[in-house]
Amino acid sequence: MRKEVYSIDIDEEGKFLERPNRFICEVEISDGRKVVAHVHDSGRIKELLYKGNTVSLRKAKDTSKRKTEWDLISAKAEDNEDILLNSSFHRYISENILKDSEISPLGKIDSIKAEVKYGHSRLDYLIEKDGKNIWIEVKGVSLSENKHAIFPDAPSVRASKHLETLMELKEKGDRAGVLLLIFRDSNDFSPNYTTDPEFSENFYRAIEKGVEIFPVQLKLEKGKIYYTDKKIEILPKK
Repeated sequence: MRKEVYSIDIDEEGKFLERPNRFICEVEISDGRKVVAHVHDSGRIKELLYKGNTVSLRKAKDTSKRKTEWDLISAKAEDNEDILLNSSFHRYISENILKDSEISPLGKIDSIKAEVKYGHSRLDYLIEKDGKNIWIEVKGVSLSENKHAIFPDAPSVRASKHLETLMELKEKGDRAGVLLLIFRDSNDFSPNYTTDPEFSENFYRAIEKGVEIFPVQLKLEKGKIYYTDKKIEILPKK
């Protein structure tokens, strides 16, 4: 199955020049101008953001409260696959998936609330299904090596904390899960132990405690995000 779940306006393609800091990058667009774009992804993404690589941009609708006129949307992988690099869209993509009983890993749900606080954490979704709470945290995965997806590509204390919160909620009696939005064609997934051993340990500990992992394969083509029903295996701990 292949199904469109979201659409993003693409206004320009250009050549990536440099990333002076994690929030901005410089891009040469089609008319030869050099523009500054906002990077809405805290990861390093060095395998995609390198000088000369093709990237896509969207022009900001309102620049009155921001310093940049452009948003970085995606970058081309070496096989020409377009990879979404803007995490601001994860919320909309994931919500559309979870609300669609045809493609949601949870099937038909009764209700969904976004950005719900629990203790000192704020989780992406609280879902109710058949009278039971299901807490879901969403992670976007753009790094994949030889069709092996890994996360994160930079140390993330916040991601590890989310896993601890999900384990606590599971022990309390609720369901808890992680929705992995995998934006590059992949066959399997594992946490990136080399980059973030703490997250990796918590990831497998969470599975042992009953936290569910839902990997979803997505494709970006000409600004449209497609869900595909490709099965992605979660590799066991080494």
